[in-house]
Amino acid sequence: MFHTYVLAASSKPVDFNRARLLMDSSLLRAAVKAMNKTGATNAALAGPQWVWDYYCERHAEKYGIPFRPDVDPTWDT
Repeated sequence: MFHTYVLAASSKPVDFNRARLLMDSSLLRAAVKAMNKTGATNAALAGPQWVWDYYCERHAEKYGIPFRPDVDPTWDT
């Protein structure tokens, strides 16, 4: 199995694939779509970290709380 890690706001590396199981699927799709649109003009911005950051911002906007894997350094321990 391959793991893709991103850096969370808590400064902890997070396994994107494990955290993805907790993500709002519509917000995740929107993040990938936004990345693809941005990535078309600037390939350096595209990637899992970009999707993570975008998703976490939208999650906080929609639910009024941060995405736990992004802010809780004890998540997944």
